[in-house]
Amino acid sequence: MNIKDILLYILLMVLIALTLLNFYAMLTSKKRRAQSARSYQMEMSEVEGRLLKLMKERALNFTEVWRFMNDKGEGIVLVTDPEKRMAAIGMRGDTELFSFDDITDARADFTKSGRRYREASVTATIRGTEYTYQIGTKPFWRKGIIGKVVYQTAEEFTAALWKIIDRGKKS
Repeated sequence: MNIKDILLYILLMVLIALTLLNFYAMLTSKKRRAQSARSYQMEMSEVEGRLLKLMKERALNFTEVWRFMNDKGEGIVLVTDPEKRMAAIGMRGDTELFSFDDITDARADFTKSGRRYREASVTATIRGTEYTYQIGTKPFWRKGIIGKVVYQTAEEFTAALWKIIDRGKKS
């Protein structure tokens, strides 16, 4: 047995090990994705259930729905009734109902600490009171995978709020 054969066997063992690790990673990622989907559905159904109850109590018809999830797995749902010019923001612990005219400002806030961002939030001014919704609570890099998702979520939430603000100004 020469050195060439020994290197060939070592290379073969490394390739077999990598193949097994890839297979294991594929199986566990499917399980994690399925678990994430279940937890997302459970979180959103709880929040949406509260909003449905509010809709029935106030005789509203929420036709537009935006769903957001922060990095802690908490769901935020924004709904609107364009006919009656009402909107609501729901989370697990709180629901805020307001008319289109009541919301005056919305902004995304990103707190930076050194080269990393510490947290991200969206602040909405409703009836003169500022309500802050946490989107990112753990440190993240702006261009990292988590950072891109946090930034995109905060920007989409702010854009949806500004859509409501613009409708309130048109009246």
